[in-house]
Amino acid sequence: MAILSEIWSSISNNRFRTAMTGFAIAWGIFILVVLLGASNGLQNGIQEGFGDKASNAVEITAGWTQLPYKGLPKDRELYFTLRDVNTVRALPEIDLFAAVVQKNNTVNYGTAYTSVRVLGVSGDYQQILRKQISAGRFLNRHDDSERAKVCVLDKRTVEELGNQDLLGKYIHIGDVPFLVIGICANGDRWEGASVHIPISTCMAIFATDKHIQKLFVTTDADTRTPKTSGRQRPWERPPSPFEQKLRNTLAPSMQFDPKDDGALWVWSQAERLEDTNGAMSAIRLFVLIIGICTLISGAVGVSNIMLVSVRERTKEFGIRKAIGAPPRIILLTVVGESVLITAMFGYIGMFVGIAVMEAINMLVPEGDFPFRNPTVDIPAVSIATFILVIVGVIAGAIPAVRAMRIKPIEALNYEK
Repeated sequence: MAILSEIWSSISNNRFRTAMTGFAIAWGIFILVVLLGASNGLQNGIQEGFGDKASNAVEITAGWTQLPYKGLPKDRELYFTLRDVNTVRALPEIDLFAAVVQKNNTVNYGTAYTSVRVLGVSGDYQQILRKQISAGRFLNRHDDSERAKVCVLDKRTVEELGNQDLLGKYIHIGDVPFLVIGICANGDRWEGASVHIPISTCMAIFATDKHIQKLFVTTDADTRTPKTSGRQRPWERPPSPFEQKLRNTLAPSMQFDPKDDGALWVWSQAERLEDTNGAMSAIRLFVLIIGICTLISGAVGVSNIMLVSVRERTKEFGIRKAIGAPPRIILLTVVGESVLITAMFGYIGMFVGIAVMEAINMLVPEGDFPFRNPTVDIPAVSIATFILVIVGVIAGAIPAVRAMRIKPIEALNYEK
């Protein structure tokens, strides 16, 4: 208790110096917490932007030709026909399969209006995109075969229609009434509000040209593009074996050159997740480097302030040694002061940082803002702060050893 009283007395007698040192430590931990929270928020936002698709999902979109083909000019818009759909579905690598027709239209319920993407979907669309139903049910094959005028709304559409209870009600897509049979709990926040209807109904009413824009499949084939030497942008990489097979299979019927990169856009969820994990690993490494620099700067600050403290108390230590104080008491006094300053201000910085990130989490707007749940793992930050305390022990040990080696005669003759 006497040592603790002495340590606190030393800190109290040098409030300004202690405050400046403590601020540097608290600020370093605060910045570390903010960086960790920001990296978590960014990672969560990016992962949410990818949606809930199956990890082995592949999105295939018809594009525009960039090369001429057998006398046909370039800059032709392509689309899938029913023949192309059946061709892709028959590939042995394909597991789940869904075709999508997309049209823009307006939806209204009473006096509430909004613009939406009308998605005519078929097959295994719900399983591939993992659409979660919060009320009612999703579309099924019976709805498709009967060309039923039923629809499933995503949560954003419901919000834009005033958050009304629409399940079991009729809404109008354009001028056509549709019965709402389900509400999705999740939606694609990057592409706006959506309404899902059976693909047969969509092609009969809104897409009489029978043009199909997208295909969604799952496959166990390797859909990652080969990694080559040198720095290449994602769109400059050679196609994966699965993508090349798709191009070779569809090129004759869709009339495009298999080497035409713009004819088909193939997005692999597995590759996107791999690229994202790589980027997140780089961010975490950056945060780790910043954390190490924080610990080093904190250690230097504490060590310097303890050296100043030892210099100012040289005569005091000499007198104490002259009257019989053991060296370990002096060692414990200096190291204890270092640990107390580091621990007290380190945990202040930690709790302030956590409070700020929690406040940001509550204030982050929903919608298109790519930042979600920027909170930090409290045990991880507590461990980091504990490590800083250990660094404080090491930082205090250097001047403490110097204090132990002070000879009483030299200390009594020492002038500040």
